[in-house]
Amino acid sequence: MIKVACLLSKGEGDGYHNKIKSSVEKFIPRLNDYELTYDEWGDPDEVAFRSILLDIEKKGPEAVDIPEEFFGKYCECEFVMGTFTPFARKSIAQLTNARVIGTMRAGLENVDVKACTEKGIAVVNAAGRNADAVSDFAVAMLLAESRNVARSYNMMKNGTWATKFPNSKFIPDMRGKTVGLVGFGQIGSRVAEKLSGFHMNIICYDPYVSAEFAAKYNTRLVSKEELFKTADFVSVHARLTPDTHHMIGADDIALMKPTAVFINTARSGLVDYDALLKALQEKKIAGAALDVFDEEPLPQDSPWLSLDNVTLTPHIAGQTKDSGDNTVRLLIDGFYDLVVNGDNSRVVNKEVTNTPEFQQWIAETRAKMGL
Repeated sequence: MIKVACLLSKGEGDGYHNKIKSSVEKFIPRLNDYELTYDEWGDPDEVAFRSILLDIEKKGPEAVDIPEEFFGKYCECEFVMGTFTPFARKSIAQLTNARVIGTMRAGLENVDVKACTEKGIAVVNAAGRNADAVSDFAVAMLLAESRNVARSYNMMKNGTWATKFPNSKFIPDMRGKTVGLVGFGQIGSRVAEKLSGFHMNIICYDPYVSAEFAAKYNTRLVSKEELFKTADFVSVHARLTPDTHHMIGADDIALMKPTAVFINTARSGLVDYDALLKALQEKKIAGAALDVFDEEPLPQDSPWLSLDNVTLTPHIAGQTKDSGDNTVRLLIDGFYDLVVNGDNSRVVNKEVTNTPEFQQWIAETRAKMGL
């Protein structure tokens, strides 16, 4: 029997938990013979939970102190999954029998991968889990800000039939305009696909992809400077790491056209938001559409809420029913493929899976599954 733990945060709320549990029950029968346990950690307050997530994104899993005994309860589990659970070094040490840790997110900010590797634990993430959801949302945000969709609706609700807006002199058609994508992984490439029907020029900046890869999506790879100088829309889709923190700064924003729109559905830490705010306040760029912020939720006195040239949403780009199912499926498929098919393509630290100890565990686990 394979012992599995699914660790959830109290701050996520019962609705989210029910969706996750429904997805787990849907996909986990693939493991054939298993024992599944759920548990919850942390503060049930949603505001406190949002603060915890931001701390983890900025500082890693050590930013949150979870009692060692919480993880100690699952010392016999071989497969431990978590939604936003911080797997810090001292927590990983308590999971004495763990062989696979799965994180239900594309990023790895909440997992000390080095500590897992040292302990012989494979890490599986859910890369691509919400790529369609976020890319859909990015396109929607581009249109909403440039065409004043949310802005005009809000004004109508307040009794104003508005036909004049801050960008009225340069409201664009999409055809023929240039979109610059910062980051061209699973989300950025999907944005390019979805915008292709608008007959736009699409360029991207990503030091980790080739010109040949970009060309498959009718996208031209350019320097960051060229992107910010020439794009009518700049949309951010990079991953936040210590190396990419504030990769978009005041100098980059200063290169943008006065008619350009900035869109961020990725992570706020990728952008110097003070510089972006200043550019918007001074009308140096036309507008911005933002789903992520340095402080979440935004306080009522936030200067972002006083701007008339932004579309703001509360970090919801990835929240669809389909992305929830995808998240759990990717983790369980990753575990199954590793054990049954010897496929470690979803494992982050692949070197762990090649050791004799890990291969021995795979053989024993296959026997438990009746294979």
